Amino acid sequence: MSDSNPRPRLYLVDGYSNIFRAYYAIRNLSNSRGEPTNAVYGFVQMLRKMLREDKPELVGVALDLGKTFRNDKFEGYKANRTPMPEDLQSQIPWIRRALEAYRIPALELQGFEADDVLGTLAHRATAEGYDVVLVSADKDLMQLVAPHVSLFHTGRNKMYGPAEVEEDFGVPPEKVADVLALMGDSIDNIPGVPGIGEKGAKGLIKEYGSLEELLARAGEIPRKAYREGLLEHAEQARLSKELSTIHVECDVPFDPQALRHDPPDAAALRALFTELEFFSLADELKATEMEKAEALPAAEEVTDAAEWEERLAAFFKEDGGEIFVAVLGEEPPIGLAAGGPGEDDP
Repeated sequence: MSDSNPRPRLYLVDGYSNIFRAYYAIRNLSNSRGEPTNAVYGFVQMLRKMLREDKPELVGVALDLGKTFRNDKFEGYKANRTPMPEDLQSQIPWIRRALEAYRIPALELQGFEADDVLGTLAHRATAEGYDVVLVSADKDLMQLVAPHVSLFHTGRNKMYGPAEVEEDFGVPPEKVADVLALMGDSIDNIPGVPGIGEKGAKGLIKEYGSLEELLARAGEIPRKAYREGLLEHAEQARLSKELSTIHVECDVPFDPQALRHDPPDAAALRALFTELEFFSLADELKATEMEKAEALPAAEEVTDAAEWEERLAAFFKEDGGEIFVAVLGEEPPIGLAAGGPGEDDP
């Protein structure tokens, strides 16, 4: 598309990356019943800011559903992770309710991680003419960045395109998985190659171009620790790349209609905010609803049938707007209000 007709935008949120970030960033927040609410509050604030400031045409939040194909490939995958804290686990149902109230779909696929869902939808959306913004604090998603796919890193408050990935990570997006394969990941228990850390991994991939080229020429590497590590652990390096690579061909359809950003369910949001005792958010929601009501045009009473037909015909010749008809009894008069609701949700 040309600049005069910009590509519509799809915002894809990495759910648990942002939920955990909210949980650890805000501590000691609970309601009067003693129920922890810190993660819900932080996550909702992130959503509100994104919707208010960025105004995405499409939006979805990807969530994990437990074990995936990576656990089948490598039994130790994520084996050393501690369980989700109980005071965070108890907040997940509220977070799901918040997504429902905001009319944002939760995107999940059994056997795959949220990253794979994000990667697949990003891949398919760009092919259909959309720009995609991934919203996450996970560096692994840098491998998905492309000309029409950006990463907004919530931990650094920075937008990454291909140039920013190469500047910060040392390699272009398509080489990120090669670097991750060498350096491994202690959080996900991806083994990598012993003796090769992040700095060494970036240097090797920059010099040799890819993991396979590096393994093919491992015997030429001057540094003994790197050479021996690669010769001895070549298959482990390949496995690590499989575990680190985000899949972009999962069984997840790209449905623009399902991802369309519609106004939230204000009543459901108000009930949730009241239950959680987010009184400031409830007050802001009420104020926004009042502003929208005041912005609606006043109804006009039309009692003459000829005038009614003339006004109606003129209205339908114009672009945009909505029509609201109130039938006052079984006979005329009829009230006609032409116009549309106010713009943005809270």
